[in-house]
Amino acid sequence: METGEGFMRGLIWLTWRQHRWPILASAVLTAGLATWMLVTTSRLRILADQCPAASCEHGGVDKTASFASYQMNVVAFLPVLVAVFWGVPLLAREFEQRTLPLAWSQDVSRQKWLLGKSAMLTVLIAAMAAVLAGVVARMAHAYHLYTGDSLFEGSAFQAGGWLPLTLAPAWLAFGIAAGAATRRVLPGIAVVGAAWVGRMSLMPHVREDGFMAPAQWDRPIRSDDLPGAKPGDQGGIARIPENGMSVSSHPEIFVDAQGKHYTGHDIDLWCGTGPQNAAPGSKIGKGGDFADCLNAHHIVAKAIEYQPASRMGTFHLMENGLNLGLFAASLLFAWWCVRRARTTTV
Repeated sequence: METGEGFMRGLIWLTWRQHRWPILASAVLTAGLATWMLVTTSRLRILADQCPAASCEHGGVDKTASFASYQMNVVAFLPVLVAVFWGVPLLAREFEQRTLPLAWSQDVSRQKWLLGKSAMLTVLIAAMAAVLAGVVARMAHAYHLYTGDSLFEGSAFQAGGWLPLTLAPAWLAFGIAAGAATRRVLPGIAVVGAAWVGRMSLMPHVREDGFMAPAQWDRPIRSDDLPGAKPGDQGGIARIPENGMSVSSHPEIFVDAQGKHYTGHDIDLWCGTGPQNAAPGSKIGKGGDFADCLNAHHIVAKAIEYQPASRMGTFHLMENGLNLGLFAASLLFAWWCVRRARTTTV
Protein backbone atom coordinates (compact mmCIF):
# COMPACT_ATOMS: atom_id res chain seq x y z
CA MET A 1 0.00 0.00 0.00
CA GLU A 2 1.24 3.47 -0.84
CA THR A 3 2.27 5.82 1.92
CA GLY A 4 0.28 9.03 2.41
CA GLU A 5 3.06 11.08 0.81
CA GLY A 6 3.26 8.78 -2.20
CA PHE A 7 -0.50 8.81 -2.58
CA MET A 8 -0.62 12.60 -2.59
CA ARG A 9 2.20 12.85 -5.14
CA GLY A 10 0.41 10.42 -7.40
CA LEU A 11 -2.93 12.17 -7.01
CA ILE A 12 -1.40 15.58 -7.69
CA TRP A 13 0.24 14.23 -10.83
CA LEU A 14 -3.02 12.59 -11.93
CA THR A 15 -5.00 15.79 -11.30
CA TRP A 16 -2.47 17.80 -13.26
CA ARG A 17 -2.53 15.34 -16.17
CA GLN A 18 -6.33 15.34 -16.33
CA HIS A 19 -6.93 19.05 -15.78
CA ARG A 20 -3.77 20.74 -17.04
CA TRP A 21 -5.45 22.58 -19.92
CA PRO A 22 -8.17 24.25 -17.81
CA ILE A 23 -5.52 25.06 -15.19
CA LEU A 24 -3.14 26.61 -17.72
CA ALA A 25 -5.91 28.50 -19.50
CA SER A 26 -7.20 29.86 -16.19
CA ALA A 27 -3.72 30.94 -15.11
CA VAL A 28 -3.17 32.81 -18.39
CA LEU A 29 -6.62 34.41 -18.13
CA THR A 30 -5.95 35.45 -14.53
CA ALA A 31 -2.60 37.04 -15.40
CA GLY A 32 -4.00 38.84 -18.45
CA LEU A 33 -7.12 40.11 -16.70
CA ALA A 34 -5.18 41.23 -13.61
CA THR A 35 -2.71 43.15 -15.79
CA TRP A 36 -5.52 44.80 -17.74
CA MET A 37 -7.29 45.81 -14.52
CA LEU A 38 -4.08 47.27 -13.07
CA VAL A 39 -3.68 49.42 -16.18
CA THR A 40 -7.31 50.53 -15.97
CA THR A 41 -6.96 51.28 -12.25
CA SER A 42 -3.92 53.45 -12.88
CA ARG A 43 -5.77 55.34 -15.61
CA LEU A 44 -8.85 55.84 -13.39
CA ARG A 45 -6.74 57.25 -10.57
CA ILE A 46 -5.08 59.73 -12.93
CA LEU A 47 -8.49 60.82 -14.23
CA ALA A 48 -9.90 61.06 -10.70
CA ASP A 49 -6.99 63.27 -9.62
CA GLN A 50 -7.58 65.52 -12.60
CA CYS A 51 -11.35 65.64 -12.26
CA PRO A 52 -12.97 63.79 -9.34
CA ALA A 53 -16.66 62.96 -9.40
CA ALA A 54 -17.40 65.53 -6.71
CA SER A 55 -16.28 68.43 -8.90
CA CYS A 56 -16.82 67.27 -12.49
CA GLU A 57 -19.68 66.08 -14.64
CA HIS A 58 -18.55 63.05 -16.63
CA GLY A 59 -20.95 63.33 -19.52
CA GLY A 60 -21.36 60.76 -22.23
CA VAL A 61 -19.65 57.39 -22.26
CA ASP A 62 -16.16 57.42 -20.83
CA LYS A 63 -13.99 54.69 -22.34
CA THR A 64 -11.89 54.06 -19.22
CA ALA A 65 -14.93 53.90 -16.93
CA SER A 66 -16.66 51.57 -19.42
CA PHE A 67 -13.62 49.28 -19.44
CA ALA A 68 -13.62 49.22 -15.64
CA SER A 69 -17.32 48.36 -15.48
CA TYR A 70 -16.83 45.60 -18.04
CA GLN A 71 -13.85 44.16 -16.14
CA MET A 72 -15.75 44.12 -12.84
CA ASN A 73 -18.59 42.26 -14.54
CA VAL A 74 -16.14 39.74 -16.01
CA VAL A 75 -14.73 39.00 -12.55
CA ALA A 76 -18.27 38.66 -11.17
CA PHE A 77 -19.14 36.06 -13.84
CA LEU A 78 -15.93 34.01 -13.70
CA PRO A 79 -17.18 31.65 -10.94
CA VAL A 80 -19.79 30.13 -13.23
CA LEU A 81 -17.02 29.34 -15.75
CA VAL A 82 -15.05 27.72 -12.92
CA ALA A 83 -18.06 25.51 -12.18
CA VAL A 84 -18.52 24.59 -15.85
CA PHE A 85 -14.91 23.91 -16.86
CA TRP A 86 -13.37 22.82 -13.55
CA GLY A 87 -16.13 21.52 -11.33
CA VAL A 88 -18.60 19.59 -13.46
CA PRO A 89 -16.06 17.46 -15.40
CA LEU A 90 -14.24 16.31 -12.24
CA LEU A 91 -16.74 13.52 -11.58
CA ALA A 92 -19.16 13.69 -14.52
CA ARG A 93 -16.50 12.92 -17.13
CA GLU A 94 -15.17 10.05 -15.03
CA PHE A 95 -18.69 8.62 -14.79
CA GLU A 96 -19.24 9.03 -18.53
CA GLN A 97 -15.96 7.36 -19.40
CA ARG A 98 -16.47 4.69 -16.68
CA THR A 99 -12.99 5.15 -15.29
CA LEU A 100 -14.06 5.61 -11.68
CA PRO A 101 -14.48 1.88 -10.93
CA LEU A 102 -10.83 1.33 -11.90
CA ALA A 103 -9.61 4.24 -9.79
CA TRP A 104 -11.64 3.15 -6.77
CA SER A 105 -10.59 -0.47 -7.07
CA GLN A 106 -7.02 0.54 -6.20
CA ASP A 107 -5.70 1.10 -2.69
CA VAL A 108 -7.16 4.60 -2.39
CA SER A 109 -10.73 4.96 -1.13
CA ARG A 110 -13.28 6.86 -3.20
CA GLN A 111 -13.71 9.50 -0.47
CA LYS A 112 -9.97 10.08 -0.26
CA TRP A 113 -9.79 10.28 -4.05
CA LEU A 114 -12.51 12.95 -4.11
CA LEU A 115 -10.99 14.86 -1.20
CA GLY A 116 -7.50 14.89 -2.72
CA LYS A 117 -8.54 16.06 -6.19
CA SER A 118 -11.07 18.63 -5.01
CA ALA A 119 -8.59 20.01 -2.45
CA MET A 120 -5.92 20.54 -5.09
CA LEU A 121 -8.32 22.26 -7.47
CA THR A 122 -9.72 24.39 -4.64
CA VAL A 123 -6.25 25.60 -3.66
CA LEU A 124 -5.42 26.49 -7.27
CA ILE A 125 -8.68 28.32 -7.95
CA ALA A 126 -8.52 30.12 -4.60
CA ALA A 127 -5.02 31.39 -5.39
CA MET A 128 -6.15 32.77 -8.75
CA ALA A 129 -9.31 34.24 -7.22
CA ALA A 130 -7.28 35.93 -4.48
CA VAL A 131 -5.18 37.71 -7.10
CA LEU A 132 -8.24 38.92 -8.99
CA ALA A 133 -10.09 39.86 -5.79
CA GLY A 134 -7.25 42.08 -4.62
CA VAL A 135 -6.86 43.81 -7.98
CA VAL A 136 -10.56 44.30 -8.73
CA ALA A 137 -11.23 45.78 -5.27
CA ARG A 138 -8.63 48.48 -5.93
CA MET A 139 -10.14 49.16 -9.33
CA ALA A 140 -13.66 49.43 -7.88
CA HIS A 141 -12.42 52.07 -5.41
CA ALA A 142 -10.76 54.05 -8.23
CA TYR A 143 -13.94 53.72 -10.28
CA HIS A 144 -15.93 55.19 -7.39
CA LEU A 145 -13.53 58.12 -7.00
CA TYR A 146 -13.82 58.97 -10.68
CA THR A 147 -17.53 58.34 -11.38
CA GLY A 148 -19.07 58.79 -7.95
CA ASP A 149 -21.02 55.53 -8.38
CA SER A 150 -21.78 53.66 -5.17
CA LEU A 151 -19.50 50.86 -4.01
CA PHE A 152 -22.57 49.22 -2.48
CA GLU A 153 -24.34 48.43 -5.76
CA GLY A 154 -23.95 46.14 -8.76
CA SER A 155 -20.58 44.84 -9.87
CA ALA A 156 -18.72 47.27 -7.59
CA PHE A 157 -20.20 45.56 -4.53
CA GLN A 158 -19.36 42.12 -5.92
CA ALA A 159 -15.79 43.30 -6.53
CA GLY A 160 -15.25 44.22 -2.89
CA GLY A 161 -15.07 42.42 0.43
CA TRP A 162 -13.05 39.55 -1.08
CA LEU A 163 -16.26 38.12 -2.51
CA PRO A 164 -14.47 36.75 -5.63
CA LEU A 165 -12.20 34.75 -3.32
CA THR A 166 -15.09 32.84 -1.70
CA LEU A 167 -17.40 32.75 -4.70
CA ALA A 168 -14.99 30.91 -7.04
CA PRO A 169 -14.33 27.91 -4.71
CA ALA A 170 -18.03 27.81 -3.82
CA TRP A 171 -19.02 27.40 -7.44
CA LEU A 172 -16.19 24.98 -8.08
CA ALA A 173 -17.71 22.80 -5.36
CA PHE A 174 -21.22 23.32 -6.74
CA GLY A 175 -20.01 22.22 -10.16
CA ILE A 176 -18.47 19.08 -8.63
CA ALA A 177 -21.77 18.35 -6.87
CA ALA A 178 -23.76 18.92 -10.09
CA GLY A 179 -21.48 16.51 -11.94
CA ALA A 180 -21.78 13.95 -9.17
CA ALA A 181 -25.57 14.18 -9.18
CA THR A 182 -26.11 14.03 -12.95
CA ARG A 183 -23.10 11.83 -13.87
CA ARG A 184 -23.09 13.58 -17.25
CA VAL A 185 -21.20 16.69 -18.31
CA LEU A 186 -23.92 18.46 -20.30
CA PRO A 187 -26.74 17.93 -17.77
CA GLY A 188 -24.33 19.03 -15.03
CA ILE A 189 -23.59 22.23 -16.95
CA ALA A 190 -27.34 22.80 -17.37
CA VAL A 191 -27.83 22.50 -13.60
CA VAL A 192 -25.01 24.99 -12.98
CA GLY A 193 -26.44 27.42 -15.52
CA ALA A 194 -29.92 27.29 -14.02
CA ALA A 195 -28.54 27.77 -10.51
CA TRP A 196 -26.40 30.73 -11.60
CA VAL A 197 -29.36 32.45 -13.28
CA GLY A 198 -31.36 31.90 -10.10
CA ARG A 199 -28.58 33.39 -7.99
CA MET A 200 -28.23 36.44 -10.22
CA SER A 201 -31.99 37.03 -10.02
CA LEU A 202 -32.32 36.43 -6.27
CA MET A 203 -29.25 38.02 -4.68
CA PRO A 204 -30.01 41.68 -5.58
CA HIS A 205 -33.31 41.36 -3.72
CA VAL A 206 -31.63 39.64 -0.78
CA ARG A 207 -29.11 42.46 -0.55
CA GLU A 208 -31.79 45.13 -0.75
CA ASP A 209 -33.93 43.97 2.15
CA GLY A 210 -33.14 40.33 2.93
CA PHE A 211 -30.05 40.77 5.11
CA MET A 212 -31.31 43.83 7.00
CA ALA A 213 -34.37 46.05 6.86
CA PRO A 214 -33.64 49.19 4.80
CA ALA A 215 -33.05 52.56 6.42
CA GLN A 216 -35.06 55.61 5.37
CA TRP A 217 -33.98 59.08 4.29
CA ASP A 218 -36.35 61.96 3.55
CA ARG A 219 -34.75 63.39 0.44
CA PRO A 220 -35.84 66.97 -0.28
CA ILE A 221 -37.59 67.28 -3.62
CA ARG A 222 -35.67 69.18 -6.26
CA SER A 223 -35.97 69.60 -10.01
CA ASP A 224 -34.83 66.05 -10.80
CA ASP A 225 -38.01 64.69 -9.16
CA LEU A 226 -40.33 66.62 -11.50
CA PRO A 227 -41.73 65.56 -14.88
CA GLY A 228 -39.50 66.51 -17.78
CA ALA A 229 -36.39 66.73 -15.61
CA LYS A 230 -33.14 66.52 -17.54
CA PRO A 231 -29.99 64.61 -16.51
CA GLY A 232 -28.01 66.74 -14.11
CA ASP A 233 -31.04 68.54 -12.59
CA GLN A 234 -30.11 67.29 -9.15
CA GLY A 235 -30.33 70.46 -7.11
CA GLY A 236 -27.08 69.55 -5.37
CA ILE A 237 -28.73 66.63 -3.54
CA ALA A 238 -27.57 63.05 -4.08
CA ARG A 239 -29.99 60.33 -5.18
CA ILE A 240 -29.08 58.41 -2.03
CA PRO A 241 -26.41 59.03 0.63
CA GLU A 242 -22.88 58.32 -0.58
CA ASN A 243 -22.05 54.66 -1.15
CA GLY A 244 -25.55 53.60 -0.19
CA MET A 245 -27.60 50.90 -1.92
CA SER A 246 -30.95 52.02 -3.30
CA VAL A 247 -33.97 49.79 -2.65
CA SER A 248 -35.94 49.87 -5.88
CA SER A 249 -38.50 47.16 -5.11
CA HIS A 250 -40.56 49.26 -2.68
CA PRO A 251 -43.33 51.71 -3.73
CA GLU A 252 -42.64 55.42 -4.02
CA ILE A 253 -43.46 57.40 -0.87
CA PHE A 254 -43.81 61.18 -0.56
CA VAL A 255 -43.56 63.19 2.67
CA ASP A 256 -45.29 66.44 3.64
CA ALA A 257 -44.05 69.17 5.98
CA GLN A 258 -45.61 67.40 9.00
CA GLY A 259 -43.86 64.11 8.17
CA LYS A 260 -47.00 62.36 6.91
CA HIS A 261 -46.47 59.83 4.12
CA TYR A 262 -48.35 59.62 0.82
CA THR A 263 -48.10 57.06 -1.95
CA GLY A 264 -47.36 57.78 -5.57
CA HIS A 265 -51.03 56.97 -6.27
CA ASP A 266 -52.07 59.80 -3.95
CA ILE A 267 -49.84 62.23 -5.81
CA ASP A 268 -51.26 61.07 -9.16
CA LEU A 269 -54.80 61.69 -7.92
CA TRP A 270 -53.87 65.20 -6.83
CA CYS A 271 -51.50 66.25 -9.56
CA GLY A 272 -51.52 63.71 -12.36
CA THR A 273 -48.17 63.58 -14.14
CA GLY A 274 -48.11 67.25 -15.10
CA PRO A 275 -50.43 70.13 -16.00
CA GLN A 276 -51.71 68.44 -19.15
CA ASN A 277 -52.90 65.41 -17.12
CA ALA A 278 -54.16 67.14 -13.99
CA ALA A 279 -56.88 65.19 -12.25
CA PRO A 280 -60.30 66.88 -11.98
CA GLY A 281 -60.54 68.83 -8.75
CA SER A 282 -56.79 68.96 -8.22
CA LYS A 283 -55.16 72.19 -7.14
CA ILE A 284 -52.92 72.28 -10.15
CA GLY A 285 -55.26 74.36 -12.35
CA LYS A 286 -54.61 75.78 -15.79
CA GLY A 287 -51.28 77.44 -16.16
CA GLY A 288 -49.93 75.71 -13.06
CA ASP A 289 -47.29 73.00 -12.96
CA PHE A 290 -46.45 69.87 -11.05
CA ALA A 291 -44.25 71.74 -8.56
CA ASP A 292 -47.13 74.11 -7.75
CA CYS A 293 -49.34 71.13 -7.00
CA LEU A 294 -46.74 69.59 -4.67
CA ASN A 295 -46.33 72.91 -2.91
CA ALA A 296 -50.09 73.26 -2.55
CA HIS A 297 -50.16 69.91 -0.75
CA HIS A 298 -47.04 70.77 1.29
CA ILE A 299 -45.09 67.85 -0.22
CA VAL A 300 -41.44 68.54 0.60
CA ALA A 301 -39.57 65.25 0.28
CA LYS A 302 -39.44 61.69 -0.97
CA ALA A 303 -38.93 58.90 1.56
CA ILE A 304 -35.98 57.02 0.10
CA GLU A 305 -35.34 53.50 1.36
CA TYR A 306 -31.73 52.43 1.11
CA GLN A 307 -28.97 50.40 2.73
CA PRO A 308 -26.41 52.78 4.29
CA ALA A 309 -22.72 52.50 3.51
CA SER A 310 -22.00 51.55 7.13
CA ARG A 311 -23.57 48.15 6.46
CA MET A 312 -21.44 47.31 3.43
CA GLY A 313 -18.81 45.37 5.39
CA THR A 314 -21.50 43.40 7.22
CA PHE A 315 -23.19 42.52 3.95
CA HIS A 316 -19.87 41.36 2.51
CA LEU A 317 -19.37 39.11 5.55
CA MET A 318 -22.88 37.70 5.21
CA GLU A 319 -22.46 36.93 1.53
CA ASN A 320 -19.03 35.42 2.11
CA GLY A 321 -20.66 33.23 4.75
CA LEU A 322 -23.28 32.10 2.22
CA ASN A 323 -20.52 31.27 -0.26
CA LEU A 324 -18.61 29.22 2.29
CA GLY A 325 -21.84 27.46 3.25
CA LEU A 326 -22.46 26.60 -0.40
CA PHE A 327 -18.89 25.31 -0.67
CA ALA A 328 -19.26 22.99 2.33
CA ALA A 329 -22.76 21.80 1.44
CA SER A 330 -21.77 21.07 -2.17
CA LEU A 331 -18.73 19.01 -1.22
CA LEU A 332 -20.76 17.08 1.35
CA PHE A 333 -23.38 16.33 -1.29
CA ALA A 334 -20.71 15.26 -3.78
CA TRP A 335 -19.16 13.01 -1.11
CA TRP A 336 -22.59 11.46 -0.45
CA CYS A 337 -23.08 10.81 -4.18
CA VAL A 338 -19.64 9.24 -4.47
CA ARG A 339 -20.24 7.09 -1.42
CA ARG A 340 -23.45 5.69 -2.91
CA ALA A 341 -22.04 5.18 -6.42
CA ARG A 342 -21.56 1.63 -7.64
CA THR A 343 -17.98 0.58 -8.37
CA THR A 344 -18.88 -1.99 -11.00
CA THR A 345 -19.23 -1.16 -14.65
CA VAL A 346 -22.56 -1.57 -16.40
